[in-house]
Amino acid sequence: MAEISNYKVAASPHELDGADTRRIMVDVLIALLPCVVCGTLFYGLYALLLVVICTATCFISEQLFNLARRKPLTFDCSALVTGVILGLNLPPRAEWYIPVIGGVFAIVIVKMLFGGLGKNFANPAATARVFLLLAYSSVMAQYIGADISGNALGLPTDVVTAPTYLTAGSAALADPFLGVSGYGGYLLQMLLGYTGGSIGETCALAILAGGAYLCVRRVIDWRIPAVYILTAAVMVLACYQSASEILLQLLSGGLLFGAVFMATDYATSPKWRYNRILYAVGLGVLTVVIRRFGAYPEGTSLAILIMNLLVPVMDRYLLPVRFGQRTKKGKPMPHVVQWTALGLCGAMLLALAVAAPIVAVTEDRTFVKAGPIELQGTYASIESAYRNEDGSCRFEVKGIADLTEYNYQQPLRYTVTLDADGKFVTDVEPIEQSTMGYVAELSLFEGKSYEEIASLTELGTDAELSATRTNTALREMILECFAAYDYNVASYVTLGYDGAGDNITRIERRGDLYRFTVEGVADLTEYNYQQPLCYAVTLDAASGRIYAITTVTESTMGYTLDKQLFLGKTAEELAAMTEEGIQADITTGATVTNVAARGLFAQCFDALEEVAHG
Repeated sequence: MAEISNYKVAASPHELDGADTRRIMVDVLIALLPCVVCGTLFYGLYALLLVVICTATCFISEQLFNLARRKPLTFDCSALVTGVILGLNLPPRAEWYIPVIGGVFAIVIVKMLFGGLGKNFANPAATARVFLLLAYSSVMAQYIGADISGNALGLPTDVVTAPTYLTAGSAALADPFLGVSGYGGYLLQMLLGYTGGSIGETCALAILAGGAYLCVRRVIDWRIPAVYILTAAVMVLACYQSASEILLQLLSGGLLFGAVFMATDYATSPKWRYNRILYAVGLGVLTVVIRRFGAYPEGTSLAILIMNLLVPVMDRYLLPVRFGQRTKKGKPMPHVVQWTALGLCGAMLLALAVAAPIVAVTEDRTFVKAGPIELQGTYASIESAYRNEDGSCRFEVKGIADLTEYNYQQPLRYTVTLDADGKFVTDVEPIEQSTMGYVAELSLFEGKSYEEIASLTELGTDAELSATRTNTALREMILECFAAYDYNVASYVTLGYDGAGDNITRIERRGDLYRFTVEGVADLTEYNYQQPLCYAVTLDAASGRIYAITTVTESTMGYTLDKQLFLGKTAEELAAMTEEGIQADITTGATVTNVAARGLFAQCFDALEEVAHG
């Protein structure tokens, strides 16, 4: 024991640095400033007001609780930190009472009732967010898209909800962004924060800047966010079977924000160094499991809450080896927790380095998750559209089968699913159709392409069911689904075109399909009205026929284009259509619109000759 005599025994603390609670909390507030600035820039002054309300509520709640308990007022800035963090976790257009309720819950229920700073059982901001998600789930899901110019003075009554990446995949992201298309554009958009989400969690650069400041100031233990992110990356690779999804998942939602500002909370994270690594591993596993298999698309706050509850158990039973500690047999005590923590980190780094490149080579780079599609253009039949996890698109459509002979207008509703490339109908399911036996023959459409369905003429194959008009109406709905997919989901490449004297404003290409955006005017002389028209017309260069028509701008007075007159037509058939013939076939009073559209579509065929064959 001679060597032990060289050491002096003294009471803790053994290391002093001059830090106190207020200085630490001020450092955290400084680190949060970039997130506050970016949240205000992207989501407007109302978003800043929510953060201010939440911060003020937390501070006032703490002081009122102290007064009620006849305790001294506290000015250690910890309540301000809780308020700012919780405020940055709110949707940008939440009602004003949401931060008030959340702030009171965080301070009074989670913090003060358990003894105040350092004695709370879980992170107050994370717990309050989980409470708000459960109590006000619809409000907490009302996100908006970032808009530097348009949202500065927006109020809750102005909310136009927008999807986030976690709910709608890449459909929620702009493409291209700042001139960068595809995967690179998605990453750039998330790094800068120009997307939908909570006020402070979208701009990854602002979060990383705050985290770097806290690490330099030694306010937080860098191991927690680093291992949290590493574990989440490995879990994404395992659960999503996609290397490309790793960065998209890490940069979306509140993962980065939670890793830096909430998981590192002194009071609710483990005391010992290697326990913190195990704690961070648990956070990464739970976050991705909740996202992938849970009912909520975001899992950060719930994962932090669960792991906070396990921290006392970890600190009680996963103890570090004391200096000189030996087993009952007199051997040095093995560093089991240390070896386990370091071994897990090493194994995850190795797995990520080996597996990610292999998966990246073989994966399908669609970058799409399940979620709603915000349709652009005008569609008479489509009620809503969704992108499934396998990339296929599901449309909910409605229409009417005109059973004139029975004096019956039959309402129809179906779900129509197109494959991931929008080439075939994979499934048609009835939601509402006739209760009188006039049901559509779904086998006529399932497994068929646009061209095959457009060319169907024998729609009354089973006359006994009298379902001819039902099948005809369903065919119209399905063709509109193809047009909606073509205009909203399919990826086109923009082509240059210098044709003079025509109405074409844009030309795009996808394989043999060429899409023309064409503008014109329908001269409604009898109403002294020049009706502006704009259509997206897709031509199939292989067959020389009109593949799809999407209305971008058209009359609000009921003079709408009869698309079925033109779908599937060739340039020759279009030229053979006379004004009298169009008028004879129309019962909607849209003669002038159809005649004007025929001229616009003819220009598209002329341009097709130049760009595809010239």
